[in-house]
Amino acid sequence: MRICFHVSKLACCAALLALVALSPARAEEAGCEVLAVAGEAWLEGSTPRALRMGERLAAGAELRTGAQGRVRLRCVDGSTLLLADRSQLRLERLQARSATAERDVSLLLRLGLVGQRIAPGGGRWEVRTPTAVTAVRGTEFMVEVGADQATAVHVQSGEVAVEALSSQPRTRSLRPSPPPLLMGRAALGTRCDGSGECSEPKPWAEQRLKELRQRLGEF
Repeated sequence: MRICFHVSKLACCAALLALVALSPARAEEAGCEVLAVAGEAWLEGSTPRALRMGERLAAGAELRTGAQGRVRLRCVDGSTLLLADRSQLRLERLQARSATAERDVSLLLRLGLVGQRIAPGGGRWEVRTPTAVTAVRGTEFMVEVGADQATAVHVQSGEVAVEALSSQPRTRSLRPSPPPLLMGRAALGTRCDGSGECSEPKPWAEQRLKELRQRLGEF
């Protein structure tokens, strides 16, 4: 090969193979793509700017929506997110480079509502809020954080484990924390109010679900 004029063919080919192997991984490091934007939606930072359809978001990106805003994302593993109005979401960890590789995804919902449809696959996918940690695998569910910082979780399909967090760590009891609440039945919801415990899963009123679906729109 002429490009190997000053180096051995073996070293040159090894370098070329390394470049080829690295290129796809680097191209997929940005874990989620903006599929749609409605109303006011911003990418936070030192100089916040409007989100653009088609742009790719990497770990660390923080999104915020206005009173009529809504954002739809698709991650590289095939999972989809829908951020409702008046919401704040940070993509904390996005190690999900393909539909076949194990993922390690962590989202922080500070306020508002996010709907998720998680693609089947291995690895971890969690949503943290001020008062709960929700861990899922291959499921569809909603997480909402209200103005009082309480967390509501509703499962449409699949299995979700919800771990309650205390919003007052300095006065936390010395008693052991309750185990994560395992929600394996569809159409059940729970609420974690910051006391360190979540309510027993139960069906939500149809009007409550209708309001949430209206805020999210359609996937």
